[in-house]
Amino acid sequence: MFVKHGMNSGFSSLTSSAVLRRQQFLIRSLKGYSVSDKIRMEAVKCLSGGASLEANAESVLRAITPSLDPTRHKGQAGKIAVIGGCREYTGAPYFAAISALKIGADLSHVFCTEGAATVIKSYSPELIVHPILEESYNISGVNDEGKRDISKKILSEFDKWMERFDCLVVGPGLGRDPFLL
Repeated sequence: MFVKHGMNSGFSSLTSSAVLRRQQFLIRSLKGYSVSDKIRMEAVKCLSGGASLEANAESVLRAITPSLDPTRHKGQAGKIAVIGGCREYTGAPYFAAISALKIGADLSHVFCTEGAATVIKSYSPELIVHPILEESYNISGVNDEGKRDISKKILSEFDKWMERFDCLVVGPGLGRDPFLL
């Protein structure tokens, strides 16, 4: 299944296949998992090639992938919030949030500025994006009292959400805007 593309597509070397490189990365990652010696041996066989390459790769991946519990619902495997992202830096909060989803979290929220929200949302529909932060250029004509009111409004919006999360990441992509910091 995984290596079939590299073997059948006419590449002269299997190592040129991106699929095989991902497979090798997964096998190297086995060092961090508690798997049996039999599984480790199958992983080594996968790297050495042969007719059973595809079958061994599948059994290794099945061994290291946790099974889904049908009694669980969305959110029980982890909910993460990323506070970050301004119009100049949209990639950092995206990668922080999407990485959490890729390693097993169910829900990933990004709290960012309005200028960053549509860009981050366009990267992936899996992310829940909240455009509640304000940048200095949006509030340049506001006096200090108005800025405090805006800060209170933003903090009250955060308070509505914060108790729902298992993990909070603060900072990716906030930039150097003094109002955001």
